[in-house]
Amino acid sequence: MKMLGMLMVMSGCIGAGLWYSFIYNRKWRNLKDCQKAVLILRNEIVYGRTPLPEAFAQMADRTNGSVARFFDTVAQRLEEGGGRLEEIWGTALQEILTSQEMGKEDQKELEGLGNTLGYLDTQLQVQALELYEKRLEGSLQNWEREKEKKTRLYPVLGTMGGALICLIIM
Repeated sequence: MKMLGMLMVMSGCIGAGLWYSFIYNRKWRNLKDCQKAVLILRNEIVYGRTPLPEAFAQMADRTNGSVARFFDTVAQRLEEGGGRLEEIWGTALQEILTSQEMGKEDQKELEGLGNTLGYLDTQLQVQALELYEKRLEGSLQNWEREKEKKTRLYPVLGTMGGALICLIIM
């Protein structure tokens, strides 16, 4: 019985370590998707003169995962006439890009971008997007520096934690 309990503890701890590694990778991928989406949006505003709901729909088609769901939700709610862009943006951000999908600082930066889109002229929107791109690039560099360490560290910590608990159980 004790061996079964230790086996369950070990598998749970290893699974927790793998889960945290997976979450870290997902946050990094979401930032990469945001970077791609912002580039698409900037090009649509500058060259296509595309209205924001259509641009957001195109961004949703060209990105993946939670970021695609976020932009699709914003596009749908704008087309339905669900309120001002910054309210829709903030609500969708809280619903879809939660703390498991994106870091807190990155959420705040993306929320700030939503507050500048829609009511400014084209030039100011493009400047806001370029500023967000620079901040996003810095954030991505930080995530990439830490990515390899943390994606290896979390499973090892889970395994070691499980082993320590098993030693205590013995």
